[in-house]
Amino acid sequence: TNYLRSILQEAGYKVGTFTSPHLIVFNDRIRINDVYISDDELLRIANQYIAYWQDYDLSMFEIAMIISIIYFMDNKVDYVIYEVGLGGRLDPTNVINSLVSVIVNIGFDHMEYLGNTLAKIAYEKAGIIKENGVVFTAEDKKECLAVFEAVAKERKAQLFIIDSITSYKLNGNIHFDHKGYNDVVLDTIALYQIQNAALAIEVCDYLSCNHVIDISRSNIYDGLYKAFWKGRFEIVAYDPITIIDGAHNEHGIKALLPNLRILPRPSVVVFSALKDKQYQEMITDILDCVDEVVITQFNSDRSLSADELALGLDVTVIEDYQAAIAYAISKYKTGSVVITGSLYFISLARELFKGGR
Repeated sequence: TNYLRSILQEAGYKVGTFTSPHLIVFNDRIRINDVYISDDELLRIANQYIAYWQDYDLSMFEIAMIISIIYFMDNKVDYVIYEVGLGGRLDPTNVINSLVSVIVNIGFDHMEYLGNTLAKIAYEKAGIIKENGVVFTAEDKKECLAVFEAVAKERKAQLFIIDSITSYKLNGNIHFDHKGYNDVVLDTIALYQIQNAALAIEVCDYLSCNHVIDISRSNIYDGLYKAFWKGRFEIVAYDPITIIDGAHNEHGIKALLPNLRILPRPSVVVFSALKDKQYQEMITDILDCVDEVVITQFNSDRSLSADELALGLDVTVIEDYQAAIAYAISKYKTGSVVITGSLYFISLARELFKGGR
């Protein structure tokens, strides 16, 4: 979402984005050219439509979706990029009849709603494929692609499958080549962003070649380099290098592992998660890549205690998350610290650094 936004913005377009959950404040879900909706605008739209929300007993996500639609229409944006909330087929964002649908990849998450096999989850995700539409994916698992191909065929949609990129250079930034774009530079060392960037390139190329948008190659290069997303392998401190990353499910953790392996050693991960995640598998994966895992907890109806998260695992338990982070930083002064797990947890952790506390 953010790479596409940045490229379109570089080309001079006014671009709305809708993402969830928020990391800092609710407003950051709804943006125009990467600027959050203001409190005043949020309040104005809420006051205008609250009676309808109450009459139909709408969820918070549905309300946020409606606010975004009104806000983007009022501000006459050129394009909007909607990140799907949960699944796709039944997600509130699926009322949008999009120019292009993008399914990055499939992992086990929200299984109580989406199903307990990759094929079932893929079917829910494929719900965003439109009749006679266009869909791009970076997925490579056969059982998922079979579902996408079947749904695309049924809906007479074009399906584009992006090849995996395995060749890259790392020198403080990421450098890679893709489909005639040589030495694309991403201002991050998060290796999982390579595939996201490649998807953005192909979507923009398609829209440009089909005369939907007017965009140059330099817009794509510059847009990808300038894009930044808080909480995505974000370096928040040095000495030791301290990184926060929103790897909030097993799929996210597996994407993070290659970076954990190349960070300066000794290294430690401070981790907390929600109870509906495969947290034991997540922690086990991390243990193979770092010198120590510190398990902690935070206040949320959906979170687990540090003791529950750590049950049966060779980890350090420090219940207070501020104390856990302080311990990691103090002990690993010559190495690196990664704070990950729940997005709610990394939001709290980020405040400790960005808030100056």
